[in-house]
Amino acid sequence: MTARGATAFDPLALIRVLNEHAVRFVVIGGIAAGVQGAIWATTDLDITYARGRDDHKRLAAALTALEAEPVDLPPGVTVHLNARSLAAGDIWTLMTRYGRLDLLGEPAPGINYTFLAKRARTIHGQQTYQVATIDDLIAMKRAAGRSKDLAQIELLRATAEELAAESGGLPQDHVAQESV
Repeated sequence: MTARGATAFDPLALIRVLNEHAVRFVVIGGIAAGVQGAIWATTDLDITYARGRDDHKRLAAALTALEAEPVDLPPGVTVHLNARSLAAGDIWTLMTRYGRLDLLGEPAPGINYTFLAKRARTIHGQQTYQVATIDDLIAMKRAAGRSKDLAQIELLRATAEELAAESGGLPQDHVAQESV
């Protein structure tokens, strides 16, 4: 099956393939918010990814396994998703056999994989993966500045307050169970 004939959106299948290829990534966006309790409809998996040479090779292999293709290319334009092209780009909007996957090298100024991975929460479930903290999601939404992102900040703030109340105001242990 090609990406154009993608099955229903399956974020855990996308994460599984990324894990199988040892891709270093942090989930951001709606899925990251959802597994922490701030739930809104989303139809894609957004990740930020490590940007070293070996990282690009592993990511390219995962994208091949996912049958990933860039979306919205002009007619006649072909892009090969290899380590070289991944190194040259920062933002990739892709369709895969498991649905849409958005790759962001730096989702907001100064916020990249290295920054997020140090602070991320680890989710354990069918797959183990890192998600951006609620505070980091808020920072990325604020930086994006789109009306839909700004509207989601209040939900993220309320979720942060609930998480703090559940932990007695103590810092989160950065480990959670999956609820996707």
